[in-house]
Amino acid sequence: MAAPLRSRQYFASAVMGALSLAGVIWWHVQALDAAPPVEQPQQLVRGNVPGEWRYWGGDAWSTRYSPLDQINASNFDSLEMKWQWAAGTFGADEYYRTTPLYANGRLFTVASTRRVATAINPENGETLWMWRLDEGIRWQKAPRQFAGRGLTYWQDGNTERVVVITPGFHMASLDAKTGLPDPAFGKNGIVDLQEGLGFPLVPLAVDDSGPLIISDAAPARAARPGETWDPVKKIGADGTVGIDPKHGQIANSSPAIVVGDVIIVGSSHIHGYYPIRVSNLPGYIRAFDKRTGKPLWTFNLVPQPGEFGADTWKNGSKIGTPGVGKNDAWATLSADPELGLVYIPVGMPLMDEYGGHRPGDNLFGNSLVALDAKTGQRKWHFQMVHHDIWDYDTPMAPNLMDVMIDGRMRKIISQPTKQGWLYTFDRVTGEPIWPMPETPVLQSDVPGEQTSPTQPIPSKPAPYVLQGLEEEDLIDYTPAIKDSALKLAKRCRMGPYFIPPSTREGGPNGFTCSWYAPGAAGGVNIDGGASIDPETGMLYVASQSTLSTTVLQKDPCSEFNYSSPRDNCGLIGALDPPPGYQPPSERPGGFAGRGGVSQIGGVSIVKPRELGGVTAYDMKTGDKRWWIPNGGFIQTTSRDPIFAGVTLPPRSSAGQAQVITTKSLVIYGTGRSGGVPGQPPQLFAVDKATGKQVGAVEIPAKTTAVPMTFLHKGKQYIVFATGAGTSTSLVALTLPEN
Repeated sequence: MAAPLRSRQYFASAVMGALSLAGVIWWHVQALDAAPPVEQPQQLVRGNVPGEWRYWGGDAWSTRYSPLDQINASNFDSLEMKWQWAAGTFGADEYYRTTPLYANGRLFTVASTRRVATAINPENGETLWMWRLDEGIRWQKAPRQFAGRGLTYWQDGNTERVVVITPGFHMASLDAKTGLPDPAFGKNGIVDLQEGLGFPLVPLAVDDSGPLIISDAAPARAARPGETWDPVKKIGADGTVGIDPKHGQIANSSPAIVVGDVIIVGSSHIHGYYPIRVSNLPGYIRAFDKRTGKPLWTFNLVPQPGEFGADTWKNGSKIGTPGVGKNDAWATLSADPELGLVYIPVGMPLMDEYGGHRPGDNLFGNSLVALDAKTGQRKWHFQMVHHDIWDYDTPMAPNLMDVMIDGRMRKIISQPTKQGWLYTFDRVTGEPIWPMPETPVLQSDVPGEQTSPTQPIPSKPAPYVLQGLEEEDLIDYTPAIKDSALKLAKRCRMGPYFIPPSTREGGPNGFTCSWYAPGAAGGVNIDGGASIDPETGMLYVASQSTLSTTVLQKDPCSEFNYSSPRDNCGLIGALDPPPGYQPPSERPGGFAGRGGVSQIGGVSIVKPRELGGVTAYDMKTGDKRWWIPNGGFIQTTSRDPIFAGVTLPPRSSAGQAQVITTKSLVIYGTGRSGGVPGQPPQLFAVDKATGKQVGAVEIPAKTTAVPMTFLHKGKQYIVFATGAGTSTSLVALTLPEN
């Protein structure tokens, strides 16, 4: 077994003056076992060479599928760690959420909050090259300051490029063999993605040395005339330019996707938990020529006046209008290269749990949008949540497949969501495969809120997580337990799904909280998602089923009438405190403790069901085929006298599994919060047809992102990310040598 990455003599062409770009750092390793020369690619399947992993989702369809079968049920248990690559060498990260790429004998990944791009020798984990851009204040105040999910790769003959979107919203095109920026692309290999959005770039300055605070406190500002940098206090103007922060923030958290000759880039923005400012920059989808970086088209995710969908913003959709902002496509993207379409999973508008400032359905929020990759023309869209007040932004790339349905071959696309449904469409026309009738839902009693009277409810497939809370969901092992569970449940507003939040003061309905299932992190989120088997038409979705509560209150130093509990008073950029303001003993915020109110004696009031974990669906029929928990079951016990003499059923382990599919296996890690307590971290393999576990192998730490697999010099590898802070790494597993 190879040792983790060790120091090696680096030959640095360092800060490359030849590029005339300050702040670019490039290292190159002289390695005896460097990658082989580029060869003409084999026949592409869904944009990928079989046995490689050229897209974040494995291929353009985001199947997360590989036809490899060298690692199978008979030998999975014998996998060994081949090497461990220390990503933390390049700096700290919140947690390591990256899925590497493999193409033409090299691995490509990113690391640290700087989003350092690197190439790695897949045989031994040695770094071949690295590249980083020093973005100054743009990085310091980036709203998504973490490594991101990965890179973008393309090849045309002997030309190979790796594209990285930085936290400060620059796009760099790097030579995949050397790591050198492509001088033909943009300006010395870099496109400033804050240019071309209709805002002048101005010198930036800061009044503190820290990052942007969730959600938009302590921002950067426009520099004052003649302002300079104070290297001791680390405040002032450092020469960085960008969009004036008075308009808001914009960044990126997922790789771009290449469709033909076009690079398509999404955007991400501030978190929506408890922002201060009632307007912000909106989301954009932008396209660039992959060779030159020339901008080709822009699609506005908040339709501007006169554009289709603008009327769904009843108070107006013009940028800067109160209530306008976000609607960002922060998740990974999918595409059908043959159709020339790119599929955009869109997030939600400004403010997670209150929308009184933005009446209307708010297109294209919470939608799946199909765009022509060459022109940016909208081909079709479907809004899965109207006027979102549940933080149900679309968090994951949709999955494409060709399946026989009712005797007819259909080109379908299925979108996994936080709300626990797979929304499935004909990917050419946008027609739902199974009915999704607009269904009446509960209405808000929060002052100023105008919820949508209906939501589209998929008839198939069945949901994979708990939705809402009703009496039939409650534990009823004895009459006393049933009564206690119902009494607790009735403290908050109940319903089948889309339960509107309540205010802490209580409204006409008398509730001071609402049940929240799935919650903001429930269903499918950043760490989960789905994998498909294009040969059988099966889809495997990894999710977590949660129950918590929502409460709204007024933040005294925010422009919003309501938000999640928060007090931003005293922070840079917040409003002045109102007269008579008394600061709290500690600043509220976050989601800790929301789930604890749903337990009696440490036991959830919800009956254990086959929800969360990994669920298999036959997409030829829309039927559920099997379910497994995420890593196993946890035995439930309680010392509460109400459970005396009751044998409690085990519960499924928590967290979001992270799945891929191969010729014969579904392979998954438990994710950073999953698995059975007390058991060592493991990577699991189950039979695709039945869900029966056929193998498990101990790993150094829990997976923190979707794994990937590839064939290098006749040997199959599985690689996955682990860790947080500076203890982040990629781990490679292979079969032992004969």
